[in-house]
Amino acid sequence: MRCKQKSFGVLAAAILAWAAPAMGHDECDDEPLKRAAVAEGVKPQPFCNVAIKLFQFQPGRIEVRPGTLVSWVNEDEIVHTVTAEKKENGFAAYLDGKGQSFSFTFAQPGTYSYLCERHEHMRGEVLVR
Repeated sequence: MRCKQKSFGVLAAAILAWAAPAMGHDECDDEPLKRAAVAEGVKPQPFCNVAIKLFQFQPGRIEVRPGTLVSWVNEDEIVHTVTAEKKENGFAAYLDGKGQSFSFTFAQPGTYSYLCERHEHMRGEVLVR
C-alpha cells in the first residue's frame, strides 16, 4: 500500500508542476512587462483616443502633453458632438453615427472642457501639461 501512496504522491506532484504555468493569472503575468517598459523610459505616443460609447466619453478625463493629437470615435448609433465649452478653444465636431471620428491637436498647456451639445450630461476634459 505504501508503494501506491508514494506513486500517487509523485504523480500528483508531477501534474501540479506541469499545470502550474497554465494556472497563472494573465493580469499578473503582464504586470512586470508594463513596469519594465516604464523603467526603460519608453515615451508615450503623441496621440490619444477617446471613445464615445453608451452616452459617455470614455475616458472622461485625459492628461496629455502639448502637441498630442486626440481622436474621438463615435461608437453609438446616434449623432453626438464634441464641442469645446469655451469657443476660443476652437474645436467643435458633429459625429453623425457609429464609426465617425474627429481629431484635434492640443498645442498649448491648459484645461479644455468639452461636451456633447445634443446630450449635455456628456462631458469630458483634456488636461494638457
